[in-house]
Amino acid sequence: MTSLRGPTSLRGPTSLRVALAGNPNVGKTSLFNELTGARHKVGNYAGVTVETRAGAVVARLAPSRPITVLDLPGTYSLTPIAEDEAVAFRCLAGAEAEPPDVVALVLDAANLARNLYLAVQLLELGRPLVVALNMMDVAAEAGTPVDPDALARALGVPVVPTVARTGEGIARLVEALGSIEHVPQAISPLRARLLADDDALPAPPGIGAARWRWLVSAAAAGTLDLAGPTAEERAALAAHPAAALTAAAHARVIARYREVDALLAEIGFTAAQRERAPAMSRSAAIDRVLTHRVWGLGIFVVVMATIFSSIFTWAEPLMGAIESLIAWLSDQVSAALGPGVFTDLLTQGVLAGAGNVLVFVPQIALLFLLLGLLEDSGYMARAAFLVDRLMARVGLHGRAFVPLLSGYACAIPAILGTRTITDPRDRLATILMIPFMSCSARLPIYVLFISALFPADDRVGPFTVGSLMLVGFYALSTASALAAGAIWKRTVLRGPTPPFVLELPPYRLPRLRNTLLHVYDRTADFVRQAGTVILAVTVVLWVLLSFPRPPDAPDSGRDVAAAVQVDPTAHAPKDMSPAAAKDGHSDMSQGSDENSPIVYSIGGRIGKALEPVLLPMGQDFRMGIAILGSFAAREVMISTLGLVYGIEADDENQTPLREALREAREPDGSRRHTPLKGLAAMIFFVYACQCMSTLAVVRRETRSWKWPLVMFATMSALAYVLAVLVYQVGRALGYT
Repeated sequence: MTSLRGPTSLRGPTSLRVALAGNPNVGKTSLFNELTGARHKVGNYAGVTVETRAGAVVARLAPSRPITVLDLPGTYSLTPIAEDEAVAFRCLAGAEAEPPDVVALVLDAANLARNLYLAVQLLELGRPLVVALNMMDVAAEAGTPVDPDALARALGVPVVPTVARTGEGIARLVEALGSIEHVPQAISPLRARLLADDDALPAPPGIGAARWRWLVSAAAAGTLDLAGPTAEERAALAAHPAAALTAAAHARVIARYREVDALLAEIGFTAAQRERAPAMSRSAAIDRVLTHRVWGLGIFVVVMATIFSSIFTWAEPLMGAIESLIAWLSDQVSAALGPGVFTDLLTQGVLAGAGNVLVFVPQIALLFLLLGLLEDSGYMARAAFLVDRLMARVGLHGRAFVPLLSGYACAIPAILGTRTITDPRDRLATILMIPFMSCSARLPIYVLFISALFPADDRVGPFTVGSLMLVGFYALSTASALAAGAIWKRTVLRGPTPPFVLELPPYRLPRLRNTLLHVYDRTADFVRQAGTVILAVTVVLWVLLSFPRPPDAPDSGRDVAAAVQVDPTAHAPKDMSPAAAKDGHSDMSQGSDENSPIVYSIGGRIGKALEPVLLPMGQDFRMGIAILGSFAAREVMISTLGLVYGIEADDENQTPLREALREAREPDGSRRHTPLKGLAAMIFFVYACQCMSTLAVVRRETRSWKWPLVMFATMSALAYVLAVLVYQVGRALGYT
């Protein structure tokens, strides 16, 4: 059994602990923010990736006694089909820590029939319960108001009407939560019926009835591991055939829905009210366009293209500002401390490492902002519905599509975006697919080799060779990602695929405050967790590419790992003039680059050691050094090659390096870099997981080094094998 960590640290010695439960899209987040004043702490259950938040109720609402609210994952039921449901049950049942003192269940008054199934399950648990009947304004506007007193009599628990969007009813809810312990816990007629309804498989001695029902449901669904069963519980389940477990679970579901029907009848809900779903009346009209097989797909493409373009372009000014700030700070430190190794460590290691972390923040924040607005508006459920048919062929459902799409911009926010996928197998498969998508960091590499080694400006009809090659590499990466997902879902991550049952919530105007809080939580979490790993690896990489230095090297060199611009004359060979270095024409192109300071470094020596392995794919030690440098970020390969060739090279100005690659010769006069070698190198970078930031975030999201290591090993092996295959087959066909 794992234990709850993070949120429990907010508990005071005499505080009342409240678990906030409810379906998705019932306004639970708004209610939580109103209760806590948006002051909360994000935590995780150990061993899982479902996040939960905890916060103290503001003093003006709870002046007499501290109240701590734990916001559980939104879930439709407590049957453990997905990880969020398992987390909610374990917390409510006290399976891993002390159970909450009271449960606050948020119900949507405009969709009451759908919400009551969870209420019935909570009554089975027997925890003190208070119902927050939320969205009363929406129900009243639709002409189907709910009588809170009638619902309270039917459930046998306090019911408080609320409008979380405006804060109405929040004070009364806190008062009800604070007084629940002093109210005699009489068994309501509904709960009495639930307890008296004997299961086909009664609970064995030593296992509580609610726990046993939950284990039976998990075993029938094939998700028993999510329930965390003990050895004794496994043995008790094994004593019954699978058919009996399935029949018992099915009977329990039918019994619960029977009670939901009885509840609705008792509070006066008519069949017309239940079937009409009044909150969806306007949404249904909009969905006739947005979920249309033709128009809906067209609008979806436009929306996704906007998100895709924004991550490329809208974040660029902020990213540039961060890079300029880091460069300015580096200059200030260098001016204050003077040249020296310690200065290099601070500027090229620590500050550059911080820049590698912070430069992703605009992309992450922008992605979560746009996705949060779409999610809160109700559109993301429609997007998942539209692409479900395509993703089903891979073994995933539509929710996996949006993170994959954002992987074209950057794998880091894309991986963070998989948190919307509830099934742990599907989420992990999507995470393993994302690095195959050609992110923006690969684009400079493609452009460099295509423009240097191929007739990029030649035309094939209305298109240039360069543009067709770029489209081909992006198509290859997309097909490879889908193929990888299909393989993972049919092998290591195979399992019962739950049907894609998706609620289409009513369209609503997003609350910007809640969305911005969500963006802040996710962005700050990335900086805190992944940032430490990225910073540490950046410093290590700087050391590898900077030491030892040749005896005649200057005191302060330029950073390789952080991909800053290189002084074109700083590392030029002794027989090379500054002008020649600037133009990119030197004896290095003729094979005398052994004098480059980077060759003396540990990284350079590793590149030399890697050369026998790289030769089968047509590469030499220079590419080995570039591959090592690209581990900080793929585009760093360009600056690393610039150092090796002793010229200036960066993402904005690649012309000298293109010329150097085009003109480089071996001692026998043959071309060092041929189109075939360039093609093999690009194939390698299509598949290689050359990005420490991605690995750090995968480690953060999976809470284990197992999957980032598996990702790195499998993708590197695949990249090497395919690059060797391309080069060797090309040679055999005479393309030398």
